[in-house]
Amino acid sequence: MVLAGGLLGLVLAVPPGIAAGKGGETKVVCISDTGQKEYKETPRRCTFHKRHAPMAEAFFVRTKHDHWRAWKRDHARGRGREQPSMGSTEPVKIRLFDPVRRCGHRVFSKGHFFFPKVGHGSTLKLDTCA
Repeated sequence: MVLAGGLLGLVLAVPPGIAAGKGGETKVVCISDTGQKEYKETPRRCTFHKRHAPMAEAFFVRTKHDHWRAWKRDHARGRGREQPSMGSTEPVKIRLFDPVRRCGHRVFSKGHFFFPKVGHGSTLKLDTCA
């Protein structure tokens, strides 16, 4: 009986988010349609923004139809369609990495965007607080 009580106390001492495997996921900061920053997990669309840069189109990578093959604690890999402010969409491979804890959330601080049609990509330091 003492063992059962001690085990129950241990189970109750674990925060519910950790016990269920939720709440500890790494997120990414996306810019919403209204221009507000928000935290997201496995977003279907996201406007990634270069950290410490002005809110201008030159510092955005807009994606839509995002599909994530992996969304792990330390990295995420996916693909989608890059949506420029003018013109047609292009395929893009997305890799998020280098998680940090900022503003009470665990977020990816860097993203690499590879554009297969042109054969190159670039890495951005991403916003870490919403």
